[in-house]
Amino acid sequence: MKKEVHFRDEAIACVKDSVLPMHKQIYDKYKGDFDRIYAEAYNNKSYTGKVIVPGKVYELSYLECSCPKVKCGMRSCPEQCECSRQSILYILSQLEPNSKFDVQIVNTILRGGDRCTFRISRAAEMKRLTGICGLDCEKCDAYIATKNDDQSLRERTAKLWSELNHAPILPEHINCEGCRMDGAKTLFCSSLCEIRKCAVTKGMETCGDCPESVTCPKVNAIWQNNLQAKDNLLK
Repeated sequence: MKKEVHFRDEAIACVKDSVLPMHKQIYDKYKGDFDRIYAEAYNNKSYTGKVIVPGKVYELSYLECSCPKVKCGMRSCPEQCECSRQSILYILSQLEPNSKFDVQIVNTILRGGDRCTFRISRAAEMKRLTGICGLDCEKCDAYIATKNDDQSLRERTAKLWSELNHAPILPEHINCEGCRMDGAKTLFCSSLCEIRKCAVTKGMETCGDCPESVTCPKVNAIWQNNLQAKDNLLK
């Protein structure tokens, strides 16, 4: 688990200002059509793409190792390939933050292959109103009160949340358009929720992206009381 987190941090630092903008340009040019991106755009002297199952499964192959640390001789261990896997996961999460992807290492040059090949599988699209912890924002009283402009529900929710969190939460704080949506957030979501703070600090879209989620006491406290929340992220 710790190695995955380390490689993820290393991968993000490596690609966020260079490789990611390039992929964003390609994604925008092809209007998010992954079938065309992998069949047409990912096809040059450095890497090639392949559509395995239209709309679902793809392969991306690099004809030589693209890792800067391997190229300059700093790394030579095959476990470094996890960094490349994490970089692909990160780029996909930035291109489509409301989708889930699985990336598998098929083979790499450091593992004895003639190229580095990764298998990308697209999971079902996640609802935009699924929170970071997996709870359904559409069922949250704060969201319902905001959507319906229900002042009575705001007051009841503020009173309950003040008692549960030992914090002075007022009715005017109960305005929220969704944990992962742009727009208003409740005081709890914006300032008090430790799960949200953790995800933002780690650069994770949801707890389902975090390799430590299975053992994390914070999110598991939610999942023990709401199995659907866990299913929403890990299905």
